[in-house]
Amino acid sequence: MAPSLTANGKERLEAFTNVVVGTRRAPLALTGVATADGVLSLTGAGPRVADKPELGDVDGDTMLQLYSMAKLVTSIACVQLEEAGKLSFDDAAVIEKHLPELAAQGILTAVSDAGEVTTTPRTQSLTLRHLLTHTSGLAYNFASPLLAKWEAATHHGMWFERRAGVESITIPLLFEPGTKYVYGLGLNWAGVLVERVSGLSLEDYFHTHIFGPAGVSRADMTFIPTDAVKARLATMYARTEGGGFAPTDALHAVQTWQPDDVVLQSGGAGLIGSVRAWLAFMSHILRCQHKDSALSTQAFARVFTNALPPRESHPQVYKDLGDMAHFEGITQAQYATGAAVAHSLGLLIFEADSALGRKKGSGAWSGAARTRFWIDPASGVAGFCGTQVLETEWAPFAKVVDEFETLVYEALV
Repeated sequence: MAPSLTANGKERLEAFTNVVVGTRRAPLALTGVATADGVLSLTGAGPRVADKPELGDVDGDTMLQLYSMAKLVTSIACVQLEEAGKLSFDDAAVIEKHLPELAAQGILTAVSDAGEVTTTPRTQSLTLRHLLTHTSGLAYNFASPLLAKWEAATHHGMWFERRAGVESITIPLLFEPGTKYVYGLGLNWAGVLVERVSGLSLEDYFHTHIFGPAGVSRADMTFIPTDAVKARLATMYARTEGGGFAPTDALHAVQTWQPDDVVLQSGGAGLIGSVRAWLAFMSHILRCQHKDSALSTQAFARVFTNALPPRESHPQVYKDLGDMAHFEGITQAQYATGAAVAHSLGLLIFEADSALGRKKGSGAWSGAARTRFWIDPASGVAGFCGTQVLETEWAPFAKVVDEFETLVYEALV
């Protein structure tokens, strides 16, 4: 039987967003808890639109930019296609056939002050597994000063800009595939792969094979900034020097876009959706643990099982993964050192119980605008905590998530 919440625990959870906003830790906050049976708690606080309180506070139907939370959905699409025999995680021919632009990329070794670029051919195979586990050598520029220098030297257009296409994610690798971990554009390419293999746009694939079975509509989860979507969109904020918040149009400013401005449906960071819809999606994933649907029970297990090479032979991969977890504000030493974290085909996996509540085998991910979710199969619960803030440091938001997680597990019965 799925867990439930105590009456007192639910009251404390539903007061939490008001506390976060009231103490000015975020301009808006949304939290939710779900099980395989449905939503247990969903609450929000703070004005949906900056300086327009008359338009109401955020709620479960407010549209958020979910950014990298899209990665899990893209990974699930790849798992489905592999199970159907249309993809292979470890056959390099898949990348060479369907993603020739990526297969042609070498390894970036230097960029001179004069802008001269040096690359070397890769010698190791590049596979879908590498793309899904961030071991391909593809990076985001914030993770690599060398890549940032290359982008400046080549005047490379960015993937989050208006009308960006596949050329915006066509970048060199930083290392031989499989030898290190670096957070980057692998899932953007995996999304392109899903489109080319399935013959569907990513939006159509997601809704036909993943969101549809979960009962999530296009109105509530989409890549396309229609007028109806923008009418429900929360303001995006940036942290100011004084520690406050101010509206920003940085990083994928879809509030100013038209539908045809989305050329590349970004499987790595392009979804816009409501918390209610995301909770319905996570609830459905939990149901797949025991009953085939969007995921077979075997595929469910793969989404929560380590897909990295062995720790003993590839210690650097796990150290890099721990460094990434620490960067995102995950401070428990067992995770931040890489000792008890892994990466499945779709999630950061916790290989030991958390001191805050979630159990061994839980999977989690985050979005750049300070949204975070986890799915805990052992406890039968999933949680979401988020705002819409772009800032350099993760620690302030991560502390909010830690407090929320503690409240969730204290409330479970």
